[in-house]
Amino acid sequence: MCAVPWLLGKCGTSEYASYVKRRQAAPPDGAAPAWAAPDTVCADYAPEAAWDAANACIDAHGGYGFAEEYDVERKFREARLYKTAPINNNLVMAYVGEHVLGMPRSY
Repeated sequence: MCAVPWLLGKCGTSEYASYVKRRQAAPPDGAAPAWAAPDTVCADYAPEAAWDAANACIDAHGGYGFAEEYDVERKFREARLYKTAPINNNLVMAYVGEHVLGMPRSY
């Protein structure tokens, strides 16, 4: 049973890192962030953390993860939706490449 705490610990660290990124993107005092495009980086990191947590939940539940009674499959679908909407992660990476890294526009 040591796999379950490892999966939950991994998801917990990803969730906390996403929280820290969000706090950097929108500081509570209303000050501007210290570096360029932190909200865009947060828009990439948070859906990845949700997707990792959904995968860990499926792994922890095994075959029952896809049973409708446990409501895990619905969370799995919702986590995948965050990677696509409201903005696709490919567009996020294109924005970071162009505006943060100074690369030419790719779309």
